Amino acid sequence: MILLTTAALGCVGEKVPDLLIGTWAATSPTHLGRFIEISEEHIVFSSDESHSIFYTIREVESRELEGKTVYTIEYFGSGGDSRRLALRFSDGVPMAIELENQAGIWIRKDEIRSKQRVSI
Repeated sequence: MILLTTAALGCVGEKVPDLLIGTWAATSPTHLGRFIEISEEHIVFSSDESHSIFYTIREVESRELEGKTVYTIEYFGSGGDSRRLALRFSDGVPMAIELENQAGIWIRKDEIRSKQRVSI
């Protein structure tokens, strides 16, 4: 059974970049099995295969920091409050994101290869 929480408001502002769209899997041992799914309009956080929380993206902002692009995704929480997630994008091989508030990287599932080194 998948638990879904939905906020039904539309996306405004900057478009979600195509490079962010996809399912990102955690590589940190403390977050294994977790994933973040990003689409043009939604962001989904999952703690495992059967528990996900679904949010509507309000807007996306981008800026450069230390040679990397940092994206801040603003989305609506379950009570309609505004929440923000900042992530740093690396277009290396494989592409990866690093969340501002967590250690470890997340790799897009369609790019995961065994024993691959990633630098952010």
